[in-house]
Formats: sequence, structure tokens, C-alpha cells
Amino acid sequence: MALLDNLLTLHRVDSQVRALSSRVGQAKIYLEAQEKLLALLEKQKVELATQSRQLQASVHGIELEQTTASERVEKLRTELNTSTNDKQYKAILNEMKVLETRKDEIVKRAIDEMQRVEETAKRVEVHTATIAERLKIREVAKGKLAECMSDVGERLAELENERTRAADLIPERDRMLFDRVADLTEGQTMAEVTIVDLRHREFACGECNIEVPFETYARLSSNSDSVIQCKSCARILFLASFNRPEEKAKAAKLEKADSDRVKADLKAEVKAGLKDDAKADRALRADKAKFEKTRKL
Repeated sequence: MALLDNLLTLHRVDSQVRALSSRVGQAKIYLEAQEKLLALLEKQKVELATQSRQLQASVHGIELEQTTASERVEKLRTELNTSTNDKQYKAILNEMKVLETRKDEIVKRAIDEMQRVEETAKRVEVHTATIAERLKIREVAKGKLAECMSDVGERLAELENERTRAADLIPERDRMLFDRVADLTEGQTMAEVTIVDLRHREFACGECNIEVPFETYARLSSNSDSVIQCKSCARILFLASFNRPEEKAKAAKLEKADSDRVKADLKAEVKAGLKDDAKADRALRADKAKFEKTRKL
């Protein structure tokens, strides 16, 4: 086979491989996305749990501080009742006022921290529920990937082997060019040259519709081993088999052979028909002669 025919064979197999691989790839990407989202949610849950413990520890510390302040106030009340001079009385009273103000601030801080603990606990609950839902979605994604691998796995392996065999028929330099263009065009490697107007020598790339020079058409017509790329989209150009001169010549030859065979069959049928007509005429004349002889008797 000519080089372009081998490239077309490789292109057809490569397109099927890429299509099936794309199905598997999309299923894998979806599963990986669910795995990443789950990992992020788990990390956020751990961070929230750590934050919740820190807040609870802070609340516990505030409660201890409040208890210490209350105990100090009670002690100062006792000292206030047993104070012996006005200076000591005023000092104890001032300290009690400071502690009472501090206690109010401590209570406010405690309330704020407890609210934050509750809010954090709610966020942890939401994350836990979200993770449970995402675990279900991940299992669905795993099932879809397994189903996809089951559906296309065997066929994909067959096509990959077929692709390897097709690639082995192509010289290394042309095979490397094919792979490079395939990666660049996502598998749309080959482009048919469209004949816009043969009389006016107008041709175009079948993929990007950019004009193709007549010289390119002439080279592809005369040499099926010519590897020529479109100057616009870089795809490898080829002529459809029915547009190739040698194929047109074969088709014309076959058409002539079919026409000659049909004519020969018609002649044979006509000749056979004439023979049958002559035979029928002789039989008719013989019957008439018998009839005349019988009537005379």
C-alpha cells in the first residue's frame, strides 16, 4: 500500500482509540475530581475540629478566670467586713469594683466564645453531611469508571494493538510527524483535499477550507507517497480514492468492462431470441401442413 493509504489506515484506528480513551479519561477525571473534593472537605473538617477544640479550651480558660475572679471578690468582701481603717476599706472596695468590671468582661468573652463554639459545631455537622453525600457520589463515579472500562476495555486493547500494527508500516519520520499533528489537532490528523473547481484549478483543505495550491493537488495526484501538510492547519493532506487518477482509470476500465459484458449479453439474448422465433415459425408451418392434409382426406 502507498504511504498515504497507510497513514489513512492509522488515522482511522487512531481516531477510534482516542475516542474510546476519551470516554475512559473523562470517567477518570470525574472520579479524580470527586477524590480531590473529598480530600478538601476532610481537610476542612479536621481544621474545624481543631478550631472547635481550641475554642472549647478558650471557654474553659475563661470559666477558670471567671471562677478565680469570683473567689477573689468573695475573699475581698470578707476582708471588707473586717477592715479596721478607712484607707484599707477604700482600697478593698476599689479592687472589688475592678474585679466586678472584669467579671462582666469575662462573661461577655465567654458568651462570644461559646457562640463561636456552637457555630463551629454546626459547620462541622454540615461538613460531615456533605462528606457523606460526596462519598456516595464518589462511589457512583467509581461505578461509572468500572462500567466504562468493562464496556470499552477489551475493544480499546484490540484497537491499540491494531494501531501498533498500522504504525509499524509507516517510516519513523512520517510516524513522528503523524503523532505530532495528531496531538496538535486532537486526533483530526488527516484532511481531504476538496476539489472546488477542477477546470479553474481551485482546491481547498477539507478541514480549514483554506486554499490548496494546484501544485499540491498535482503532487498528491501523481505520488501517493507524498506527505504534504496544510499550510494553515498543519493537517496531512490526501486525495479521496475516487479523485485519484489511477483510481479513476481503474473505475473507467471496470465501467467499460461492465458495459462490454452487458452488450455481449444483450447480443446473446437477441441471437437466442431469433433462433427461438425461427424454430417457432417452422413448427407453425408444419402444423398448418398437417391440417391441410387432414382436411383433404
